[in-house]
Amino acid sequence: MDVPSNQKPEFAASVPTVLNFASTNLTASTETRDESLALVELAVLTLIFAFTVMGNSTVLLALATRRSKMTRMYYFLLHLCVSDLITAFLTVLPQLGWDATYRFQGGNLACKAVKFGQLLGPYLSSYVLVVTAVDRYQAICFPLSNCSWTPTKSKLLICAAWVAALLCCVPQVFIFSYQEVSPEVFDCWGTYVESWGLRAYVTWYGMSVFFVPLMVLTFTYVCICRSIWRNLYLKRKSSDAESWKGERAYRFRGLAHNGTKQDSSFVGPRSHSVRGLSRAKIKTVKITVVVIALYVVCSSPFICVQMWMYWSPHVDMANPWISE
Repeated sequence: MDVPSNQKPEFAASVPTVLNFASTNLTASTETRDESLALVELAVLTLIFAFTVMGNSTVLLALATRRSKMTRMYYFLLHLCVSDLITAFLTVLPQLGWDATYRFQGGNLACKAVKFGQLLGPYLSSYVLVVTAVDRYQAICFPLSNCSWTPTKSKLLICAAWVAALLCCVPQVFIFSYQEVSPEVFDCWGTYVESWGLRAYVTWYGMSVFFVPLMVLTFTYVCICRSIWRNLYLKRKSSDAESWKGERAYRFRGLAHNGTKQDSSFVGPRSHSVRGLSRAKIKTVKITVVVIALYVVCSSPFICVQMWMYWSPHVDMANPWISE
């Protein structure tokens, strides 16, 4: 049974987030919004939309010019760009229009469709990053099994990411609806039949879209770095041993006694291999740091604020720029 309407944990449409968390009761629906804050939100959303579209369109154009040389990594990068563009057009753009009108302009079907689409991009971005990390983990940490890797397996990983993202968006359809939030005022709001439903859903979203993918990314990239470091150590050790044996054989033949200069190319190829591997190691470490750091920097503020807002007992006293 539903709790009384003035105690229903519901979502409001006044904060530019994919979940629209702002209020925990219907009394907030009659309040007027802070117009100065709304202008800031509109400006920020516009910039995010513009940079996301331009940046990812540029990457897609670059990938299109290399279509004949589409590698596995380019294939994953392609879907990562697609997920970012979905975020721009299905998450940011609808929220931009929603903030401009304050109240949701559309019926019940549009409400459910918008709320479903607003989570598709964030979920898909996280899961594409995860399957990309799994692919790199398999290729670097288990190179022998990589010989049997086929393009079909990469496509299956991407399909799994899409299916998981779509399934995670399904609860939005049942939670949100176009309803009367105050006399003759309608909006797209989420409703829960239990008092703990809101916290449970916020926690589920944070775990499924951020914390669990972050744990997978951390594990796989740590293993990748360890594998490269170990490989570098063994290569360098082998190179030093062969160089030492070669020098002994060289001296034994008496070539040095005859004044012939030692052929530096004897150990050159091995040294070059080690240097090349070192450059590959450094590049992988840099990519690892950039991927995880950007993922945390871009995702953690929103996730942490939402968790804090709905688990802190004094959230009503929070900064109005965070909670209205």
